Amino acid sequence: MPALEIATRFDWDTFVKRYWNQRPVLFKGTQASPFTVEDVFDAAAGATQRYLSRSYAPTSRPDVTFTIDRLRQLRARPWLPQALDGSLDGYDARMASQLGDRRYALIIATLHASGFRLWSRQRAFFSGLWQRVGMPVTGGITTLFHGTYEHSPVGVHLDRFTTFLFALRGRKRMRFWRKRPWREDVSTILDYQPYLASSFVAEVEPGDILYWPSTYYHVGESAGAGVASSVNVGIPITEHRTIYSVDDLLRGMLDETSLADQEWKQTRLASVSAPPLARGVLTEDGVLDTTLPKALTEAVRAFRDVSHPKEAQRHLQATWLKRLTSGGFEPVPPPTRARRLNDAHRVRLDPNFPVVFERDGATSWLCSANGHALHGVGGGRAIEIFFRKLNSGAELRVEELLRPFKPRRAATHDSDVIAATRDGMRGLLQKLHSFRVITLSA
Repeated sequence: MPALEIATRFDWDTFVKRYWNQRPVLFKGTQASPFTVEDVFDAAAGATQRYLSRSYAPTSRPDVTFTIDRLRQLRARPWLPQALDGSLDGYDARMASQLGDRRYALIIATLHASGFRLWSRQRAFFSGLWQRVGMPVTGGITTLFHGTYEHSPVGVHLDRFTTFLFALRGRKRMRFWRKRPWREDVSTILDYQPYLASSFVAEVEPGDILYWPSTYYHVGESAGAGVASSVNVGIPITEHRTIYSVDDLLRGMLDETSLADQEWKQTRLASVSAPPLARGVLTEDGVLDTTLPKALTEAVRAFRDVSHPKEAQRHLQATWLKRLTSGGFEPVPPPTRARRLNDAHRVRLDPNFPVVFERDGATSWLCSANGHALHGVGGGRAIEIFFRKLNSGAELRVEELLRPFKPRRAATHDSDVIAATRDGMRGLLQKLHSFRVITLSA
């Protein structure tokens, strides 16, 4: 039975050299974690709001799940954290009053999509890893595990992710197997008592960071009667398929404005409204009609409209710029409401996370920041100077930034394309402010 290595100091150089994709390690009492209890609660409450704003069918796979005594609740609304709870402590108190001694598990996937502070600190933290090993092409995942559950609802399993566990509250135990302990041709098991002898455990407390490679079978267990909270960050390592990248490209082509929320109703293909039943394909004489139904021909036509090589290349480019500026964690939190900026306002950008600017032809260009991308035209040399000044990190007056651009309006064929005029660039600054890229002072 292998022993778990324990360390007390966390730094990326040592981590990559000794542990990355090699073996589990537990960092005890480190202050390196990017996650705070307050940020996690805000993100959890935001995830609840996103969950309740959607119409999930019972068979769908929402980002938020809740189980009571191992039974998943199809109507989870009463059990989810809300802003009115005020904190995780407030949420726990409400659950205790409603559930008593019954065990429960709250699991929120893509947690980073619902809390900007959490996402921002997480991006900064993992940038150190990306600099050393490369950034994941398909992005990492962030999952909150919270509750009093006896063990992970899925039981012992193997992920395609190499995983970091950040302990926040309570005590938790992770149990590992170097190889699959059972012989049956199944991928997970709930009753793993017969295989305990070949396992080893890591007990984590608040402030600890636990890491394990994707090759280790594992299960999370309760290490006490109280509530435990942890955030897991998974980085896809094994079984990466090219189709995942194709999916990225297709999503970008269907919705070029943002990958933050891929709702079907927001995509261009939502205009395909042909009936799902193809009438007349089987005649009374038993003859099969091979003519393509309207549903397929409309879909092909709609896809053709967004798959022109030049447009597809721009979407591919924008998709990658979004991933770069999201720090490998998508979907990113949604923008805030845009605010009108006047000439006297002063703006500043964190130079550690600049706006990425890239030419897209003679007059066309793309820019991206905080996981969002914008398409613009015109501006010549002035547009490059604009972004260079902005990315310097200096506090700049809006009037100074806009002075090189002509005040007249320049029409574009697409309302989503920014014209490099004074009005257009003011609109760009307003979008960057809504993306939380720039801070504002009067």
